[in-house]
Amino acid sequence: MITVEEYLEATGRALAGMAGIVGGLGDELANTRPPVQGASSPYALLTHCLGVVEYWAGGLVAGRAVERDRDAEFTSSGPVAPLLERVAQARERLAADARGADFAGPLQSPPDAAFLGPAGVATQGAALLHVYEELAQHHGQMEILRDLLRPQRPVDTDRLRSGTGVKWGSLAPDTLGAWVADMDLGIAPAIRHALLDSVDREDFGYPHWPGGDPVPAAFEAWMARRHGWTPSGGHTRVFTDVLQILQVVVEHATRPGDGVAIHVPAYPPFLASIARAGRRIVPLREDGLGLDDGVRLMVLVNPQNPTGRVFRREELEGLLELAERHDLTVLADEIHADLVYAPHRHLPFASLGEGAARRTVTTTSATKAFNLAGLRCAVAHVGPPALRAALDAMPLDFFGTPSTLGHLATAAAWRTGDAWLAGLQQTLAANRDTVAQWAAGLPIEHRRPEGTYLAWLGGVAGPRPAERLERTARVRLSEGAEFSAGTDVDTDAYVRLNFATSPAVLAEILERLTPSIAG
Repeated sequence: MITVEEYLEATGRALAGMAGIVGGLGDELANTRPPVQGASSPYALLTHCLGVVEYWAGGLVAGRAVERDRDAEFTSSGPVAPLLERVAQARERLAADARGADFAGPLQSPPDAAFLGPAGVATQGAALLHVYEELAQHHGQMEILRDLLRPQRPVDTDRLRSGTGVKWGSLAPDTLGAWVADMDLGIAPAIRHALLDSVDREDFGYPHWPGGDPVPAAFEAWMARRHGWTPSGGHTRVFTDVLQILQVVVEHATRPGDGVAIHVPAYPPFLASIARAGRRIVPLREDGLGLDDGVRLMVLVNPQNPTGRVFRREELEGLLELAERHDLTVLADEIHADLVYAPHRHLPFASLGEGAARRTVTTTSATKAFNLAGLRCAVAHVGPPALRAALDAMPLDFFGTPSTLGHLATAAAWRTGDAWLAGLQQTLAANRDTVAQWAAGLPIEHRRPEGTYLAWLGGVAGPRPAERLERTARVRLSEGAEFSAGTDVDTDAYVRLNFATSPAVLAEILERLTPSIAG
């Protein structure tokens, strides 16, 4: 038995996923039938799904008068934008219909046999269940249509080397890249469509956002839909990246000489930024002890980089108790939140309660899950009222702003990226298993990451092991010592491996590393 809200989350994901595929394909491909017998165009299939929702939920459950031509749905065509607006409206109506339904009550009228519903549907709950079954089935079909019409671009290392990305562009021609946290797996079609549409329109003037900047609203809806937390309206600020947000929070929430608590090993630019600001790095112990009265800020990276740990509720509650005891501002870096492997689940720190929300700055970006680092767009949901007021008092352009393309890509990712992200997670999960199986046969330490696409490998012999492996195996990894710089934590025997690439490239990376690690 599921709740109404769980039902709406499931149906909403299916509709959003299909809308994302149709939007990503664009007007031409969305109206194209693939060369498969009996296949519909994506536009027609989504139109059919809207007909299902309106007839079964709107007509039979809510009692609205509905005129429907099922055959015409499967032959329909047209521009994508109005269809996506219809999807948004249909989701709102479905939510109202489901919340107002009497699940055990009778239908408003008997189903029309011409609409091919299941036999024996007599209750409103059964009709709503049929809606979900239809949406789930057609969501899967839509993904197949997308792949037939626009097959995923294979990972081409020559293409990657020829671009501006540092992961591959900075390497010697015979070296494979598995270091910096970028993916080799492309971007969602909806993002590509949004960017190309802006380029086609040569739309690079000073930006104007009718109705307001789309990024905060997209972020707030995404967090509510994906992670069960509804951010407070008006608290979200847009920045260029998460590192900038850390620097801003450090300057406004602490003073030179203050301590900043953070789990170590930690993302090297975070450690460097804290040190450059003249603050003390205080390694955060799992038992919460060791903090002094000079610590003013806690930086919580969850999922954690580089270990891939996803914090459990009881762990987060313990950290909240620690923050309350020392009256700490908490910067919750949740940039890897959408890259968590079942059965683990991301829990936003600010969702622990009103007290947590009022002391937490939640920061994230679409850059990790959707491969957009170079587009430079991130958000900070600023819970502490005093910090929010201090930021608002700064000169208007003091912090700068991301480009129009960064805004468009980020909004497209969070509005319609669900289906693409689900496919990505399947690829990453398989790669994670490959790395785990490989590491099990070698004399190294490895714990399967619970989130991220990063493997933290310990017990690798020799000083500066990543440097040695690049020299002997022609694979660049991240040096473990960099993840504890400026602290007394020893990570010299560790390396970090990025497995967000194709299975074929990953296989070559691991094959090259094996002799140098096995000795």
